[in-house]
Amino acid sequence: MWAARRTATAAWLLALVSALQPSAGQPGGDPAGDRLERAAELTRRGALNEAIGLLEAAVEARPDDAEALLMLGSVLSLVPRRGDAIQALLRVMELRPDDARVYETAGMALARLAEQDAALTVFRRAVLLDPELGEAHLNLALILASREDFEQASQHMARALSLESEPGKLARLRFLNGKLHAERGQLEAAVQEFKRSIALKPLGGDAHVALGMALKRLLREDEAFPMFLKGVELLPEDPSARYHLALELQRRGDHQGAAEQFRKAHQLRPDDRSTVYNLARSLHQAGRAEEARPYRELLATMVEQGDRARESELLTARLHGEAVRLDNQGRYAEALEGYRAVLRIEPLNGVARRNLALVLCRLGRWDEGIAELQAILRSDPGDLDAARTLAIVIDQAKEADSQAGRAGAPAP
Repeated sequence: MWAARRTATAAWLLALVSALQPSAGQPGGDPAGDRLERAAELTRRGALNEAIGLLEAAVEARPDDAEALLMLGSVLSLVPRRGDAIQALLRVMELRPDDARVYETAGMALARLAEQDAALTVFRRAVLLDPELGEAHLNLALILASREDFEQASQHMARALSLESEPGKLARLRFLNGKLHAERGQLEAAVQEFKRSIALKPLGGDAHVALGMALKRLLREDEAFPMFLKGVELLPEDPSARYHLALELQRRGDHQGAAEQFRKAHQLRPDDRSTVYNLARSLHQAGRAEEARPYRELLATMVEQGDRARESELLTARLHGEAVRLDNQGRYAEALEGYRAVLRIEPLNGVARRNLALVLCRLGRWDEGIAELQAILRSDPGDLDAARTLAIVIDQAKEADSQAGRAGAPAP
């Protein structure tokens, strides 16, 4: 739940580019400054590749322009071009080691790239430099909560709340704080935070649904029911809102109403097994057994597919573990066949592909290993592990060639 909250939104994007706008005091006629302004406008409009082109030109013209590098790293993280984004962000932090705003913005980009360890370090540096950065405290709280470090998460959330006064933003913080309390099992505190969020933002559908769920966990179903009704009214395209309303209708014996809500939830989220099960059940209880039959059949298919997927995962895990064991023992030819067996079942298993490439190199088949790593990077240019491995392997291949050349040279 907490990781999903870090998905970039349009509002975040607008705030980001606004924060990175060049100052009005820049002298006119500055080509790099003009590029930043145009890039900010393009980013607002969602034309990210065009913005990146302008920003790369700005950085090429002025390699140590921290503003351009910061904006470039941030926009690259939205595409995402992982390696390039991280390189730009690292460079700007070198240039501005004491600028809290730089660390805050870099932390947001790193979090978006799922570099949670790096983002945590960077956000901590940001609040150390400037304890008044509310958004950095919030991001710290979310990352820490995702790691179940709820004590520290609560401290940073409280700090973020104390620094915010704008009603819309405060409503969001109250909602997230309610989620944090709910995760900790502090349901009464969660209820109060969700109510505060709704008071600040009455049309907040997420807060109504979350409040209903907290009340239901407290066995206060009569209070929960209107929250679910309101949640569906405000969020008609949200499958979770419809699912929870349907469960409450089902509990109340309104099987017709529950079936309709489950059907709509299924249309919005067709792969959810619980929804399909409850839809079939409600239709059956409503006396509509014929309508329930295709959903029961669909559920059986979903269960069978899930079982096959689990069996496949267990098999590949066993095969990969055996291949790694052989690799560690220096039995490279056997390990190679083991990795190939894994890839016959899971062709996109990135770890097995990298290991296969490495064992090819250990067998002296450098060209094949390098080609395999290059193929991985073509399919996933952001695979930093593969990129690092490729760089190391190329150096080792050159050294191996050099040693072979020296060994084959005639004696003086």
